[in-house]
Amino acid sequence: MDTYSSERFSPVSSSYAADPFDSGVDIKEYLYLLWSWAWVIILAGLVAGAAAYFISSRQVPMYETTTRLLVSDPPSISTIDSKSMLNTSTMPTTYSEMVLDSPVLQGVIDDQNLTLTVEQLKKNISVELINQTQLLVVTVTDPDPVRAADMANSLARVFADRVRELQSQRYTTSKDGLQKQVTEMGTQIEKTTRELEITTNEASRQQLEARLTEYTKLYSDLVLNYEKVRLSEAQTSTNVVVTEPATPNYTPVSPRTMQNTFLAVVVGMLLAAGTIFAVDMLDDSIKNPEEVRKSFNIPILGVIARHEVTDGKPVCEAEPRSPVAESFRALRTNINFASVDRPLRKIVITSPTPQDGKTTISTNLAVVVAQGEKTVVLVDADLRRPQVHHRFGLMNRLGLSDLFVKPDDAITDALQRTTSPRLAVMTSGSLPPNPSELLTSQRMGKIMEILLHGFDMIVIDTPPVLTVTDAAAMAQSVDGVILVAKPGSTKKSAFRQSLEALQAVNATILGVVLNEVNPSSKRYGYYYNKYYAKGKYYYDGEGKKKG
Repeated sequence: MDTYSSERFSPVSSSYAADPFDSGVDIKEYLYLLWSWAWVIILAGLVAGAAAYFISSRQVPMYETTTRLLVSDPPSISTIDSKSMLNTSTMPTTYSEMVLDSPVLQGVIDDQNLTLTVEQLKKNISVELINQTQLLVVTVTDPDPVRAADMANSLARVFADRVRELQSQRYTTSKDGLQKQVTEMGTQIEKTTRELEITTNEASRQQLEARLTEYTKLYSDLVLNYEKVRLSEAQTSTNVVVTEPATPNYTPVSPRTMQNTFLAVVVGMLLAAGTIFAVDMLDDSIKNPEEVRKSFNIPILGVIARHEVTDGKPVCEAEPRSPVAESFRALRTNINFASVDRPLRKIVITSPTPQDGKTTISTNLAVVVAQGEKTVVLVDADLRRPQVHHRFGLMNRLGLSDLFVKPDDAITDALQRTTSPRLAVMTSGSLPPNPSELLTSQRMGKIMEILLHGFDMIVIDTPPVLTVTDAAAMAQSVDGVILVAKPGSTKKSAFRQSLEALQAVNATILGVVLNEVNPSSKRYGYYYNKYYAKGKYYYDGEGKKKG
């Protein structure tokens, strides 16, 4: 494994180099995301289905029936002009709208003695014009299947009567006027005939006979005109004929309980899955090793599982044969190969935020390095919130901060031994007011130089990068920096800012350690197992590799 220098993370570029061998979308990652939240998706589907079933089963069942009406052409359709033909072709569409007119619906209400209003009845009726035909399909919906059929048939009768009434109104005035004139002319003929019978004067008789002839001719013309009007009415009127009466349908059309339940289950599961994907996409936290490697092109030195801490001690000291201790040994091996040109003797352990567990990694790494037959000193350079002395159960009276005002001989006094014969710990000491200035001073360099004469490696636990500048200040004077991140907690933006802060001081970034990965998680555990399935190392209690 080559050394990843800070030049790989130039602030000039807005993004990090991508691995050319990685695809843009990891289908397995999405599948494991769905699998890890499968119980939520299934629960959402069951809840939605139960709600749909409960609502549907309590709805009033509705029954539907239909009747078909034929809008017939006038008998004179073959002799009328193109304009009349245009009007005739649009007549079925017009009639489909007229079916739902208020007079028609009110007629149905009166005929069937319904308690509905016109608007309520209109909501239960739909009319469809069959394309390229003159057929109207009238559909009526009602809680009573028999009443639905009666309403549909009544609607057909009332509408047919309504159409005939409207057709007849076009000729009513002409027929009434002609009928009145025929009646008046008949009266004049009868009157003139009586006068002719009693008249003895020849001149008057001739005059009455001429008038009677004229009245008779007018009467014949009026009767002829009246018949022509009646014939025109018959030839130009459109008829509505019922071709298929409505019959009761005893199968409800709504609610469709099973169909609604199934659709609700599907929709509920899809919404849950969509919500999970949306939350996952909006989640800016680091999720797995592959994501770190693809997004930042930085090597993964180790993946440490979440574990229980016994009496606050490092797990590698309390349980050296545990799987977690094995993970730290794999981390030690990866660090040894992180630089082949020169040995790594001074290593800074830091993290973007305080919750990532940098002290856990520092203490356990120091223990496993000491178990590997190297002398190690663990320096607690977190002069703000020191934790190392708590992990080993040590006193913190004399530590790193106190050495800045003491002679070099005091360095040996500040070292405290642990249960491991090759591991010494230098606690933080008293908390100074100016930690950053102390850590970057010449005296700090002198202390590190003296420690290097007595130990093979120095592991330095520093504060988080984004909290204070202590870690970045020390990073330029050590052999390498290890970043600690916690999947599901450390934000990508914070991790990126940490890399940029270390790059700004030309720090050598060895890689990242993912801490507190949950092996039982269907998602994080998959990457944990996948990471170590590529090649495991087994160690005995003394830290020697067995195979």
